[in-house]
Amino acid sequence: MRRLISLALLTGFLAACAGGGSGGSGGVVPQSAPAMIPDRNVPDPLPEPPEILPVHHVATVTLVAQINPATSLPELVYNGQNSGVPPTIRIKPGDTIVMDVADNLPSPPLAHSSMFSDLNIHFHGLTVSPNPPADNVITTLTRPGGSLHYVIPVPANQEPGLYWYHPHVYRSTDYQVGQAGMSGAIVISGLEKHLPGLAKMTERLMIVRATGVHRDSHSRPLPHVKDNVACGPDPGLTVTVNGAIKPTIAIAPGERQFFRVVNATGHKNLKLAVDGGTLDVVAIDGFALDTYPGTGPTQTVPSLVVPPSARAEFIVTGPASGEAKFRTLCYNSGPTGDPDPEVILATLRAPGNARIRPSVARAPLRLRVGAPLPNNAYSLPLPPPTVNRTVVMSEDSQAMYINGRRFSMMDKPTFVAHVGTVERWQVLNVTDEVHDFHIHQIHFIVKKVDGVKLAHPYWGDSVVVPHQKNGTAGSITLLMDFRDPVIKGTFMFHCHILDHEDNGMMAKIKVI
Repeated sequence: MRRLISLALLTGFLAACAGGGSGGSGGVVPQSAPAMIPDRNVPDPLPEPPEILPVHHVATVTLVAQINPATSLPELVYNGQNSGVPPTIRIKPGDTIVMDVADNLPSPPLAHSSMFSDLNIHFHGLTVSPNPPADNVITTLTRPGGSLHYVIPVPANQEPGLYWYHPHVYRSTDYQVGQAGMSGAIVISGLEKHLPGLAKMTERLMIVRATGVHRDSHSRPLPHVKDNVACGPDPGLTVTVNGAIKPTIAIAPGERQFFRVVNATGHKNLKLAVDGGTLDVVAIDGFALDTYPGTGPTQTVPSLVVPPSARAEFIVTGPASGEAKFRTLCYNSGPTGDPDPEVILATLRAPGNARIRPSVARAPLRLRVGAPLPNNAYSLPLPPPTVNRTVVMSEDSQAMYINGRRFSMMDKPTFVAHVGTVERWQVLNVTDEVHDFHIHQIHFIVKKVDGVKLAHPYWGDSVVVPHQKNGTAGSITLLMDFRDPVIKGTFMFHCHILDHEDNGMMAKIKVI
């Protein structure tokens, strides 16, 4: 597992209320006053997004896309709240998400900028249909004044964990998702079945965004500034957690809390760490570590790299000193990569009446492992791959490419795969900056990084592809899982550094 941490995490990623929701059929937990730590009467400034809970196994949510008057950027508004933090959808495997989205963005005055007012939604990480009215981003699109209706049946075998939703309009994703922050979390309940100790912990759901935009005289977003300095400034962007800047998280010395983090930034690689502490990783991209055969339920690491769009779920122990910073450390994304400077995300602070208990603060992590889970497609060994494919990520001064082609919505699928099969993909990066490989509808197993086998492969849906070094392409080797028939249809794979995607580093795959 140490090989997994050093090669995968550090180079890529270990990589209710029963009232009606906006649509009238969903349970809603409204955004409320700051959360209170039980028996401490201490307010916690970390904001909590409103929650949508299912009623009769259906979670219903209605969102409106409009301009935020405070930022002049688009936002997703739920229940009339201009909070900048769309609701968390919390459901169980087998439930259904019903989402209605109204596009109230203004019609742009310039035809060439109309794309920024178009809208659709991607349900990131869920193994669901790519066909309307489900998770379709190819033909599903609305323009100002229109609306969309999604019905997303979540499979009964969906792994419990953290997922998210966000717009996915080609050439608009960086503006809408990265710079404007139009996104929300999806939590599939049941991770405590892997690790029962989680059920007794305080949960901290955190959506990390880096919002803000530079504009020229035509009010067009400019490309991110690249100054070739890994820890240099990232001009114009403000890093927030649930919409707050450097909030405080109340945690007693020795107390264990369950952190669930979505990297909803457009291009920032998070290298998460707690000063003087460690992270006990439980899940990556919604899949518990022990889903992969032979891997233990947790792995303790000093820091964890979470690329854009990826999710990490881990346990944090309250610092013995009573206070520590939770931060993202400087990350070097390559000679021509975006700057990823160190940023304090939050302060971990003991309540005023807390007392340090050294025996607790120093106690090793001991969590009762759950009873064996029912076998499913993810916890059993994969069959041998039937096809080997190569994906090359490249760029020049004009655009970015997959296999030498800049993406167009009119493109035919680059690959055709067959339901019931597993394929081996080698993804090559021939550029001087890292890329972030993501594919819709499925998860894959990360087997190698830069040609080196991982001691403990893992499931993911987003992973960093290292940059080239001394003329040798960076590479990852993946086992792509096309076994579930629900994914029949055409969908995307691309770089999830969003300005790379918008500049052409995307392609289609058809599964038949």
